[in-house]
Amino acid sequence: MTWLARLAAPFAGARRALASRPYRIYWIGQIPHVQGIWLHRVAAGWLIFEMTGSPAWLGAIGFAMSAPSLLLSPIAGAICDRMGPRRTSMLATAGGMIVITLTTLFTVLNLMTPMLLFTLVSLLAVCVAFEFPARQALVPALLPRDVLTEGMALNWAVFNVAFFTGPLIAGGLLTLGGPQLGFATAVCTYLWMTVALFRIPAEEPTLTAVRFGGLMKDIAEGIAYTRRHPVIPWIIGLQVAASLLVRPYIDLMPGFAVQVFGGGEKELALLLTASGIGALAFSILLTMYSRERWLVYTFAAGMIGSATTLLAFTTTDHFWTGFACLLLVGGFATTTGIANATLIQQYVDRAYRGRVVSLNMACQVGAPALGALALGWFAEFVGLQSSLGAGAIIVIVVTTLSARILFVKRRETAPPT
Repeated sequence: MTWLARLAAPFAGARRALASRPYRIYWIGQIPHVQGIWLHRVAAGWLIFEMTGSPAWLGAIGFAMSAPSLLLSPIAGAICDRMGPRRTSMLATAGGMIVITLTTLFTVLNLMTPMLLFTLVSLLAVCVAFEFPARQALVPALLPRDVLTEGMALNWAVFNVAFFTGPLIAGGLLTLGGPQLGFATAVCTYLWMTVALFRIPAEEPTLTAVRFGGLMKDIAEGIAYTRRHPVIPWIIGLQVAASLLVRPYIDLMPGFAVQVFGGGEKELALLLTASGIGALAFSILLTMYSRERWLVYTFAAGMIGSATTLLAFTTTDHFWTGFACLLLVGGFATTTGIANATLIQQYVDRAYRGRVVSLNMACQVGAPALGALALGWFAEFVGLQSSLGAGAIIVIVVTTLSARILFVKRRETAPPT
């Protein structure tokens, strides 16, 4: 084997995943779309802090960005199983584009208020509550099973490239034209993804065959299936802890940039970029070297690693030390997310995929909303560093106590064929 062949060997799975034309269309569509998600997130966070200067309002906007997923994701999963994941995600993405267009107009016309921004962010989050689970449920239909892990890692790689480039672009747009320019650019990225989803061929029920009666029964069946599964509840439960108490660091980062490190837009962009660089590096490593039999241990290592390095971040007020800590926080948090999503896809029965994935996404997307709200409120009394540090300690303890049980159940349970 030549040196070039040896260098390319770890990427063989990624190449096989991208050889699927439907998945390739989807993957290319994601590239600008996830940039737009970050452009909107950073612009909204900066705008609310600019208007109020309050960590509590930062937490409230973080809550608004994700809370609807806690309530609506189970409904979204049931609808997705009936309408088909491609159609559901396409309609939800188009709805999000309309909401961000309104956000842009209100900001340009100088009509924006904290409560109006909270409302618009909440409306966008309703669309996200339908879009994210549907897009996750779509991926296995676009890929052969033997490259599913690589495909999921490629998805996270795209997201983490945006974690790196999104804040940089957002910071540049804030400097050039304020948050309204970030919002306007996000509109274009949502349009790109909507068109990509439209182009993906998919076997879906005709609209005349779709029925919406009995949704609550479907939701209850999905919850019951999840509860009685020997492995999935433990994976989701640990993800809840990480989502509640680690992931909100992103929403609280404008406060760290200003109050802890004494900076502004540039420092905020750099801190988020550090997290993105680490996330991208770890997702590439998982694409190259991930093995199905090690996923559960990878998941636990990501939980412990992200919480430990976040705790270290909260103990410093030196900017570049914090930057270095966030490199690892982003990397380990991404490891947790990739392993979580892949384990769920491996263990869930196809008939329940949309509903179970939606419950998992409710935790990944919705739980940080509650965490951001609680940690932001707590930070008003004890400070940002103490608030986020306390959350990290809880995650370390919970994961340490629960991981051994998950390992045992994983060995005793075979994934469905």
